Amino acid sequence: MSIGTVLSAFGLFCPLVAQTSDSISMNLDKVLEVALSDNPDIQVANRTIEIKKYAKKETIAGLFPTVDFTLAGIKGVIIPEANLGGMKIKMGSEKSFTWTGTATLPLVVPQLWESLKISQSSVELALEEARSSKISTLATVKKAFYQLLYARDSYDVLRQSYALADENLTQARNKFGYDIVPEYDTLTAYVQKVSLEPKMLSMKNTLALAEMQLKVLMGVDVNEPIRFEGHLSDYEEKLFNDLLILKEDNGIDNNSSLIQIDIQKRQLILSERLNKLGYIPTVALQFSINRAYSGFLGYANTANLTLALNWTIFDGGSKYMKTRQNKLSIENLEQKQEYIKQQLEMSVSASLNSIETAAEQVVSNKSSVYASERTYEISSKRYEVGMGTQLELNSSATSLQQTRLQYVQSIFDFVTAQAALEETLGKVITDK
Repeated sequence: MSIGTVLSAFGLFCPLVAQTSDSISMNLDKVLEVALSDNPDIQVANRTIEIKKYAKKETIAGLFPTVDFTLAGIKGVIIPEANLGGMKIKMGSEKSFTWTGTATLPLVVPQLWESLKISQSSVELALEEARSSKISTLATVKKAFYQLLYARDSYDVLRQSYALADENLTQARNKFGYDIVPEYDTLTAYVQKVSLEPKMLSMKNTLALAEMQLKVLMGVDVNEPIRFEGHLSDYEEKLFNDLLILKEDNGIDNNSSLIQIDIQKRQLILSERLNKLGYIPTVALQFSINRAYSGFLGYANTANLTLALNWTIFDGGSKYMKTRQNKLSIENLEQKQEYIKQQLEMSVSASLNSIETAAEQVVSNKSSVYASERTYEISSKRYEVGMGTQLELNSSATSLQQTRLQYVQSIFDFVTAQAALEETLGKVITDK
């Protein structure tokens, strides 16, 4: 009996868990699309960008005039008196009111102008941090998706092995009933079958956990009915093409950590310039109008136009100390950046070696699967006609199971290593 006939007879290509009719079908692209929309880390990063944009607008607001209004009511507790020839005259009023309006327009504010550049770099840093979060989320979701496919494909392999073991047991029992084979063959076939049940149960639990983990990373309810499409074997066709692309384009210039350090260095340079601009005086134009009422004097109105220059002559050396801090911080960032570059280059090299090794294992394991399938078919036919033993049949079935699992494992190793390398290189594969 051929393997295909056995698998079809036991319906092993049916879904592991019955899905409801209203469940949603998703492939990897759709899963990543949902994750980029609903993942909490992505949402937090997007809100952080908005916060930095509002902070920039807050800095810009400092260039516009400010208008203040003050209204005060005064109750005199002790009123000064004047003694004129024995007559006491109060020189004020028990109650008075005053209001003041002031408009101030900054004219020369070098530090504020430089602060705008720092605010812009803060927006750029937030954007890069959001991109980093996006890349990290995509890599994590991809790995979780591949983990689900790995668990499901491994479970399918175990189900196929279980179906073959069940068929072998049925055949052994029939032969034992006709006194063709000894009871040992029947017992051996039975042990071969039941030994797979704990493995299937364990893998089934692993699959359920992988599905829940993927849903959490996507940002959807774990009880959401979703059918995740695909098998690891689907990635075999483009496996070597991806390998060639990664070998040709594996520069680390797009790595988010390096880009963020560059932005932080620019911020420190701008902060140093901002600090030095503190030695330059600021000029502001101010117009104020005041109206006061006192029962003794009546109404009194004043208006003033002021051109104010503010210049810090001596600050105890605080600006100089700040400049020294910035220079040392820049040196730290440069050293850190060089160290990270070395680590990344080593990581890229190691990942490429792992990917290339996994690709070679895929080819080797696929050949082993084909050879194991042929071996099993031959041993099954030999046992059916009485030329082979149950031990040979069990051995070939076990070998087939192992080679199939190794084939699934090698593809899983390739795609997960590829996802990790893409994260290191700073590539977002879903960008259109």
